Amino acid sequence: MSPLLFISAIVAAAMGGMLRFAIANVIARAWGVQFPLGTLLVNSSAALMIGLLAAWLAVFPEHTGWGQVIAGGLLGSYSTVSSFSLQTLILWQSHHYRQALLNIGLSFGLCLSLVFAGFKLGKLIW
Repeated sequence: MSPLLFISAIVAAAMGGMLRFAIANVIARAWGVQFPLGTLLVNSSAALMIGLLAAWLAVFPEHTGWGQVIAGGLLGSYSTVSSFSLQTLILWQSHHYRQALLNIGLSFGLCLSLVFAGFKLGKLIW
């Protein structure tokens, strides 16, 4: 990876983490913390974006380096499996079993569906 791409990935990762933090906190303040809606929204939107990115890279493979910056840097730090996992554990330990299982099902189903949808949409665009 070139020095420019490496530094870009560092900056993109910082931006992704800050964006995740901001969005999750805004949604938590508006929605409350009974259900981790902010994390679900962040992870779902990242899934859609990475699907679009994959479709774009299929058409423009010469931009793979920048794709790595966006996927690994920006989207990698923007989406968060660790927050999802901890929030699900907390729901389970608090005996909110239905919410914990709903979080697992929605996160898995929605994110996987959005990756496919993003890729299909990207194929239509590019």
